[in-house]
Amino acid sequence: MQLSSPIRRYLPHLIVVLSISLIMAGAYAEVGFASLTMPKAVWMINPLTITGIGSASDPFKCAPAVTSPVTLKSSVSNPIKISLSLSQTSFATCGQLFNPLTLTVHCLVASCAGTYTATVTVTQGYYSTTPPSLMVNIVLT
Repeated sequence: MQLSSPIRRYLPHLIVVLSISLIMAGAYAEVGFASLTMPKAVWMINPLTITGIGSASDPFKCAPAVTSPVTLKSSVSNPIKISLSLSQTSFATCGQLFNPLTLTVHCLVASCAGTYTATVTVTQGYYSTTPPSLMVNIVLT
């Protein structure tokens, strides 16, 4: 009976440690499974390079499909000199078929020579983004 005395003495501690371990393992598994079902943006070309003032096409889709509306938002590294417009900024759904998208670079000042970067992000609602964003390299001479 000497061996059972230490076990009995520490049994409440062992139960607490075991309970916390099981809770942590369950939470870890839940986060892992949730990330498998999170939609991802699939770009035909990423990163995309646009050389000169003009347009380029880069269709995208979502996997798995998103049945709610999605919005595209663009940002450029130097919005004082250039802008990047999108042929369409909202889509009713984002599924397994590629959505057509044309990106157009505009010069806003007399001389825009230089190298710039831009991103196009797919969002659902106001705060939920669907990674990865499209990286755009813009080279103007």
